[in-house]
Amino acid sequence: MFLGYIHSFRALAILFIVAGHSIDFFAWSEESAATERLLRILISNGSVLFVFIAGYLFQHLAAKYQTKKYFVAKLKNVILPYFLVSIPAITIFIFFMTRETVWQGFYDNPQWLQAFYFYITGLHLAPLWFVPMITLFYLVAPLLVFADKNKHFYWVLPATIVLSCFVSRGLPLQSFVHFFSVYLLGMFCSHYKDKINDILKKPPLLVVFAIFILFLAAFEFYYMKGTMTYVNYLQKITMSVFFLGLLIQLGEKADYKVIHTIANASFGVFFIHSYVLTGSKILMVKLLGDKVAGSLLFYPVVVIAVLMSCVGIIVIIQKILGRKSRYLVGS
Repeated sequence: MFLGYIHSFRALAILFIVAGHSIDFFAWSEESAATERLLRILISNGSVLFVFIAGYLFQHLAAKYQTKKYFVAKLKNVILPYFLVSIPAITIFIFFMTRETVWQGFYDNPQWLQAFYFYITGLHLAPLWFVPMITLFYLVAPLLVFADKNKHFYWVLPATIVLSCFVSRGLPLQSFVHFFSVYLLGMFCSHYKDKINDILKKPPLLVVFAIFILFLAAFEFYYMKGTMTYVNYLQKITMSVFFLGLLIQLGEKADYKVIHTIANASFGVFFIHSYVLTGSKILMVKLLGDKVAGSLLFYPVVVIAVLMSCVGIIVIIQKILGRKSRYLVGS
């Protein structure tokens, strides 16, 4: 049941997540504004890759699906670590600081209700909006398993992609609608893997995907405002299929120990990397008096340093707690 190319994809996806959030580590000047914008267009929104993989693995394991076992596993390996990892951030944003990303009137509520709202929205820490959203996919899992058995189900895929272009990310239910198409695309690619894997890995098709990705990035850069547009979403779902085909093509060539280590720690890195990034930013501001000036020279250094620091922390936790580390950090 193990898929090496998807395992490698998990390492790549968490690299995108960390790299996307690392852009805010820097202070980008007007002279480097174009560089910042280009990085956000190409790197940010890596959550699309994560959701694609989630859909792929869900369908791949659907034949062994048991409702009770599935929900218990998600409670232990996702919801519980989310609850525990969130405690420091929620404590800080209720008792010591205010969170700018919450809605007006949020802090007029009792503190217990503030905590409840943080947990169900994930607004307390930049990446954690993902967990309440993906939980909705867990809840509809029985319906998706049933639908996957119907050969006509995937005809709705084009319509869901169009819907995603009109419904942007937001609170969990809205994000669920937005990301449903890429989750479904992952399921589709898994469902038909025996037929399409040999097609997706062909070099000419990979070149076409790469050109289309660059075209969408250039179009967004020159003709769109913002960096989380529907064009970026289309770019990232194309990128998902491109990386799937590329990793299938590479096969054992992408089979490195460091990639396995990052992939095994990927969900844990997802949970803790915001703490590491924020702590690093605070430390640098105290040492330098301001954020580090943004540049293409230091950006990859910060990305790799944060990623490998998080991987190191997760590996240590795994060695100390063994399999129980999943209950704390999800890995």
